[in-house]
Amino acid sequence: MRKLLFQLLLLLGSVGLVAGLLLLPALRRPYLDAFYTRFTTPPAASLVIGTSRAAQAVLPTVLQARLGQRFEGPWLNYAFTLYQSPYGPSYLASIQRKLAPNTHNGLFVVAVDPWSLSVARPTRARPPAGFPEDKLMIGQLRNVSQNPNLDYLVHYINFSLYRLLLHDTAKVVERLHPDGWLEIALPSPLTTPARTRQRETERLATYHQLAAASQPSAARLASLHQLITFLKGHGRVVLVRVPTGQAMTALEAAYQPDFDQQMQQTSQALGVPYLNYAGQPYLTTDGNHLWRGAAHAFSLRLAEDIDSLTTKR
Repeated sequence: MRKLLFQLLLLLGSVGLVAGLLLLPALRRPYLDAFYTRFTTPPAASLVIGTSRAAQAVLPTVLQARLGQRFEGPWLNYAFTLYQSPYGPSYLASIQRKLAPNTHNGLFVVAVDPWSLSVARPTRARPPAGFPEDKLMIGQLRNVSQNPNLDYLVHYINFSLYRLLLHDTAKVVERLHPDGWLEIALPSPLTTPARTRQRETERLATYHQLAAASQPSAARLASLHQLITFLKGHGRVVLVRVPTGQAMTALEAAYQPDFDQQMQQTSQALGVPYLNYAGQPYLTTDGNHLWRGAAHAFSLRLAEDIDSLTTKR
């Protein structure tokens, strides 16, 4: 009996070892999903921060090519989604974990918009929710620089790991680059205008519903101030409003008319520049996210503007 049990344990151990050896290379692929790579890279000294707008609009490699001689690396886009990374205590703590120790001269592009500084409007049926992201990945994942990141794989990847042994999980359209830029490989909106208008209509309808159910949050604004104050101790901070389509820009102006004034006040109070590109004519895939070609062009423009701003001071 003892011999049989030993052989059974030996067999299970061998199977586990073989599976682990096969799985390990798969876990080191450049793409598993839209988030994973950001949690496997080393701590970074220069960061792009925000929601999916920033994730798709700002290429750290482009910024680094223009500004890398003046600011510390590694460079990483550490922006996620509106639901995962609005400004609040959880995102602040995650950024603090991701920032490379002893960073003194990093560059921090902090993307802002009305939605990332809002919370759900409370109703009789729905009491104030606080910060919902506290219970999500961004609030729960403690190790954000581990490769492979077992905590993420166990709790937050949205498919079974055995699929990694069978095929590449990379999607035709979506790919997260090693620098954290999330590329959505849709064709140019100029070549598919009808499909683009459809996506814009659908996205705008979603944000009309969001506007009806949301309100600006003093607590999120206070957390943004805390984030900027923290980052200023490690380098230069630039507040950036990423371009959107005209309809989205108009909706945001109706939702929070004083948003830009509020960002100007934040800029002046904390001594950081505010670059507002809202409504500027960059192509988007859905009125909310820049098309990948436009993201390259916008990142070049942003790098030039930051270079000019930080050179003058």
